[in-house]
Amino acid sequence: MPFFVGSRDACRLAVRTVVLIAGACTAFAIPACAGLWPHFAYLAVVVFLAAWGWGARGLLLPALFVLGALVAFRADDARARILASNARLGGERPVLELEVEGDVVEWTRKRDDAPLVSFASHVGPLPLRVVLPRPTEGLPQIGETWRCPGWISHKPPHENRFARRTLWVSGEGRAAARQQGEKSAPARPSATRVAPAPTYSPAVVYAACAEELGLRARVGLDWCAELAGFNQAILLGSRGGLTRERRALFAAAGTIHVFAISGLHVMVVAGLITGLLRRFDVSLRARGLVAVPLLVAYTLLTGARPSAVRAALMAALWFLAPVFGRRPDPLAAWSVTAFAVYLFHPERLFDVGCTLSFAVMFGIVLWIDGTRYLVSPLPGEAEAGWRRMDWKAKLRRKVGAFAQAMGVSFAAWVASVPVTACVFGRFTVGGLVANVVLVVCAKWMVTAGVTGLVASFVCLPLGAICNNATAALTGVMVLASERVASWPWASVEVRPWGAWACLAWYVAWGALFAVLCRFWPRRVPFPRAWWSLTQTKIHDFGN
Repeated sequence: MPFFVGSRDACRLAVRTVVLIAGACTAFAIPACAGLWPHFAYLAVVVFLAAWGWGARGLLLPALFVLGALVAFRADDARARILASNARLGGERPVLELEVEGDVVEWTRKRDDAPLVSFASHVGPLPLRVVLPRPTEGLPQIGETWRCPGWISHKPPHENRFARRTLWVSGEGRAAARQQGEKSAPARPSATRVAPAPTYSPAVVYAACAEELGLRARVGLDWCAELAGFNQAILLGSRGGLTRERRALFAAAGTIHVFAISGLHVMVVAGLITGLLRRFDVSLRARGLVAVPLLVAYTLLTGARPSAVRAALMAALWFLAPVFGRRPDPLAAWSVTAFAVYLFHPERLFDVGCTLSFAVMFGIVLWIDGTRYLVSPLPGEAEAGWRRMDWKAKLRRKVGAFAQAMGVSFAAWVASVPVTACVFGRFTVGGLVANVVLVVCAKWMVTAGVTGLVASFVCLPLGAICNNATAALTGVMVLASERVASWPWASVEVRPWGAWACLAWYVAWGALFAVLCRFWPRRVPFPRAWWSLTQTKIHDFGN
């Protein structure tokens, strides 16, 4: 585990990760060469073997750049082939055998009251949303395989080439009804179940557990179905309770990440597990062995969203560092996670949620790593303990913790602005204000919600009390989002930013942050030059 050695190795790993991502971005920018990726791979192998044979040095970064470009070329070529064979309208419909991966939703089309079902799947690297008439043999279940004839929706070429497309499965009865001009004719679904889900497969077991927990999250909330749906969305990732209007409101307020499973929820759960294990005096190394399986289980129960997977992997690296005798480093954990995700799934560069998650976490990591010397306790305070401190020392600690939390929220906002401005064409100033309230509420809301889920297995009335407390906090979060979204300057429409504008934003804030770290009064001496993060040491997170 060499990436846990220290901050110097963490920075090196971060640079290598950025080089890999840069290679993938460069390859995606020239899609005309995607079909030639086998020839590029052969040429790259020959060139690097020859250079290595001649004793050339400094090949690691160029090799990572080429590796990123090759995996991106391969993914883009696979996407183009899939669309070329399945996106043609007219003639015989292509047939795809797709596995149900999640997000099974039953809904009704308003224009003709047609009962429909949709689920998420993949064809190679291309994510799909499959829409079909409601099958008479039952709803699709996670883990099943369905044979679906239909056409993938055609979208004009744009930068978001890997956006989730839709496979429209037309029923034979509906096709005949359209020819006769009858909207109310019954539709016989043309999709058929090929293979049922294995009875004891992990996907089926976790889906059943998630359904049971979703029902328990609604206990005692019959008086407000909307708040019950919010509880399910925040705790378990069930998005059925979020209407399109509510999603638009939360997006305008810059708080949509709180109302859908994201890295925030995983980190809160990780903090709860750590605090509980610390209460029982579990050793530092044993905490990782206990916490990692629980985090993996929670991530799978919530649907394994990309942002949640990213946070779970980072937390796992953090917890497992002491197991291998290493000091945990957040920058190293971020680098390893980003390297693994974008190496095996380079198309995730076009996943807005994944990109936003990594950008926000990178900003938070840099802020915490660069400002810990500004809020550290004075000499003697840490050794004295909280109970022996006078009121002035306690006040300093409280103010420092509050300033650190405000700074984390601000750093997350700074890191997310270019992504939202580039993709959505919005400058969300309101998120800076709303997230200060929502992050605190989300911490207590997730705590109360998890407590309610556990208590419901022991005492149902106690679970109902916790669920109502969770709903009260959720109501505060919704109210704060509504108030912020109503402000005229909360979400300003702007022209989508380009690459240079995003780079200028990050460079400007990075320079300001460097100046702040250089001249701001420090609580303890900074051990090395202010511009060098490679010489700093990470405090033992077990204290």
